[in-house]
Amino acid sequence: MIRHDLPTPPALRSVSVGRAVATFLVAGLVVLSAVALVLSLAQRRNATAEAIRDARTLTNLEATDVVGPALTDAAIVAGTPAAAELDRIVRQRVLGSRIVRVKIWDATGQIVYSDDRSLIGARFRLAGDERAALTSRRISAEVSDLSGPENRDERQFGKLLQVYQGVSTSSGKRLLFETYQPYTVISRSTHRMLMSTLPVLLAGLLLLYLVQAPLAYRMARRLKASQDERELLLLSALAASDRERAAIAADLHDGVVQGLAGASFTLTAAAARSRPLDAVGAHAMANAAADLRRWVRELRSLVVTITPPALHDQGLQVSLTDLAATLEARGIGVRVDVTGVDDLPEAVEALLYRAAQEAVRNIVRHADASNVTVAVQREAPDLLVLTVLDDGRGFDPDDRSARRRGSVGLELLSTLVTAQGGALTVDAAPGRGTGLELRLPVPVPRSDPLSEVPTQPDAIVVRTPVSGA
Repeated sequence: MIRHDLPTPPALRSVSVGRAVATFLVAGLVVLSAVALVLSLAQRRNATAEAIRDARTLTNLEATDVVGPALTDAAIVAGTPAAAELDRIVRQRVLGSRIVRVKIWDATGQIVYSDDRSLIGARFRLAGDERAALTSRRISAEVSDLSGPENRDERQFGKLLQVYQGVSTSSGKRLLFETYQPYTVISRSTHRMLMSTLPVLLAGLLLLYLVQAPLAYRMARRLKASQDERELLLLSALAASDRERAAIAADLHDGVVQGLAGASFTLTAAAARSRPLDAVGAHAMANAAADLRRWVRELRSLVVTITPPALHDQGLQVSLTDLAATLEARGIGVRVDVTGVDDLPEAVEALLYRAAQEAVRNIVRHADASNVTVAVQREAPDLLVLTVLDDGRGFDPDDRSARRRGSVGLELLSTLVTAQGGALTVDAAPGRGTGLELRLPVPVPRSDPLSEVPTQPDAIVVRTPVSGA
């Protein structure tokens, strides 16, 4: 069978202002945290990129403005006065906290100058990006691979950023100028840039979050007021419907039912008087009287279907039994099983009866059923479950016309059930009957009925179809 949850208009669902605002604020806090995290990562990445650009700029200035004028063919030959002058410039004007090592390479991969004299003359393989920088003016930067043999003497400095670019001697010979900068300088620069921009962004996000809180509260209050108004209108409409039904039932019972009952008695008496004189006419009058009595029973059943005569006085069990009798009068077998319904609030009794009443109406109108089960059980101390099952023709929940025929009243009832914290569902399939289930929270009774469950149900009434007048 296919389970069909009856829809409830969103505006009529129970809304707690505090819960709605809290949910909004928690969701907003989650979004704010996610946005703040993304912004922090993006700002950190941008700050790091900016710090590396500064490192490239520094290397370019040192290569062109400081070292460049002293970079001659003689300066890259060890032991020459020009080489000594180049070493003096590097040590006095280049090396410091920002640059801890300088190397100059030729196209063969030989180190022609370094402030670490032990490296001068050593030859290593140049990587592809280093060769590309040597033959062009492009400046490249990357974290040093301290495990490489050419960087063995730089391990003492820790993590380094090496920046290299192509330069030329005064005669036009292409060389590769390389600096090693402590990565802590990059990290400090990144942190400084991050702290200069990120707090402003986060403060803006926090301000936006705080401004939304009172707006969310006002919106929730308005939604709650609208919901209360709609629920009040719904309850008023249901109360007016109950009053009209009660008036119609009273008019039927005191007028038409009494009149038909009197007419049946009159016809019965007339048939008895005329039987010796006109047997055919007496038989016809007796049949008419029997038909009138049958219709009186139908009308009385209809009166019970329209409104229970004394629901809160006679109790839910008796009222549901009387309601089931309306099906019995139509030749439908009925089983009524009611347990755990003592001391129910009037609103709960009315809601349970109304749901069963609507289900019985749909069974009479559409189901063409042979057997029906009506059951009310306390599934938990604070939960009552009403089920109404039939073996009729059922319907396809995806067929909108069928749903409109069978559940318009139930959809209206579902709104009221949901407003009271319950749930109303229908299981149906073509040719396999229909089942209605109402789950409704109720106040816990003073004495837990589950702890004293009798071996037999409080009330099980099995009714078989009856026929005849």
